[in-house]
Amino acid sequence: MNIRSKLALRFTAIVATILTVFCIGVYSLSENYRREEFFSRLESRGITTARLFVTVKEVDKELLRIIDKNSIHALSQEKVLVFDHRDSLVYTSLDDLDAGYSPKLLHKIRAHSKLEYAEGEIEHVGLTYQGQQGEFVVIASAFDRYGRSKLQNLRSVLLTGFLIGILLIIFSGYIFAGQALQPLARINEEISGIGEGKLDRRVSEGNGRDEIAQLGKNFNKMLQRLEKAFEVQQQFVSSASHELRNPLASITSQLQMMLEKRRTPEEYEHALQSLLEDTQTLVALANGLLLLAQSSIDKQRLMFSLVRVDEVLFAAQNELRKAQPDYHFLFEYDALPDDESLLSVKGNEHLLKTAFLNFMDNGCKFSADHTVRIRMGANNGTLTVCFSDNGVGIPIEEQALIFTPFFRGEHTNSTVPGHGIGLAMCQRIIQLHNGTIALRSEKGKGSEFLVSIPMR
Repeated sequence: MNIRSKLALRFTAIVATILTVFCIGVYSLSENYRREEFFSRLESRGITTARLFVTVKEVDKELLRIIDKNSIHALSQEKVLVFDHRDSLVYTSLDDLDAGYSPKLLHKIRAHSKLEYAEGEIEHVGLTYQGQQGEFVVIASAFDRYGRSKLQNLRSVLLTGFLIGILLIIFSGYIFAGQALQPLARINEEISGIGEGKLDRRVSEGNGRDEIAQLGKNFNKMLQRLEKAFEVQQQFVSSASHELRNPLASITSQLQMMLEKRRTPEEYEHALQSLLEDTQTLVALANGLLLLAQSSIDKQRLMFSLVRVDEVLFAAQNELRKAQPDYHFLFEYDALPDDESLLSVKGNEHLLKTAFLNFMDNGCKFSADHTVRIRMGANNGTLTVCFSDNGVGIPIEEQALIFTPFFRGEHTNSTVPGHGIGLAMCQRIIQLHNGTIALRSEKGKGSEFLVSIPMR
């Protein structure tokens, strides 16, 4: 069942329920009003008959019976009975004196002064009347033909109106649901035309205010992110293919050259040394690609634990110093908290060390004296680590691209080894820790990377 039919059925069910409650309420109120009005008429008839029989001496039983039968207010199947204080039947509006009322009922009427009850369709009112000869009990009963006829007509009208109303509700609900879903149908049609090669398309945002417009806006934002992700993926694949092709082509060509003819041991040693360097480059590139992919996986957050940032910095420094003994590190501290536990963040120690190691390595590589300055501080619930160097700096036009995988500036392509993966990996690692990276650089005056990570 489609959404339009579901909406129409639910709309019909809701309105039908309301209509049913309304009809039952109207019918119940009408029935209560009929009962009260008819019991009031019976009570009036009983009191009138008792007054004439007990008070007016000129009226005897036969005359009173004639008056009751010929009254213009006579009711259908009307019967009025009068009992004296000994519970003896002293008057009946019927010719048959066998009333069939029990002393128990009369006692109950005397106890309550007035009693209303029904036996089938015949309704009764029993009440007491005080006369000179003592207390009398009067029972008036009749069939409310006129009231029940009106009630029957009302029931027919309500039932007919209910059925016609249900049909109108179903029809109008189906039309209403179609109109309400029309913007969704339009968006669905537009979405069906968006494919892998058409991510630049956008869906209509309607009036820009309601929920469907918000859906269109969110979908367009998703398309924008997908388009950007596809562009990055295409650039990544293209750059990775290029970077992998160079060492593989070099290894292949050197092997072919070695196999062309016999060579001296020195030549073999030189060729093997060159092959080792190309292999190491290939391994470093593969490891970088794996770390870049690993830093993009949100599931890493499930393995987060409390990590001391200062200890991670020293561990990265020691690891880099072993690999590059000529590198120098200058540590500074700024506004550190008295409680050393506040130097901890919730994160992945291995990934954070990888990011810090890359910042340090870049700072040393691009500085003439191979020195990087590291300043650490904590303020307002945020840990900051600043990596600065006195290198050549980054041109303004390249600063927006340095975090793109495999991007390398013109001044680094030939002078400094690398693959353009490090900063992209650092950005993804810091983003994974809900942190930010700010860059301040000026050509010829060095660069400064400010990393901010929220505590805990």
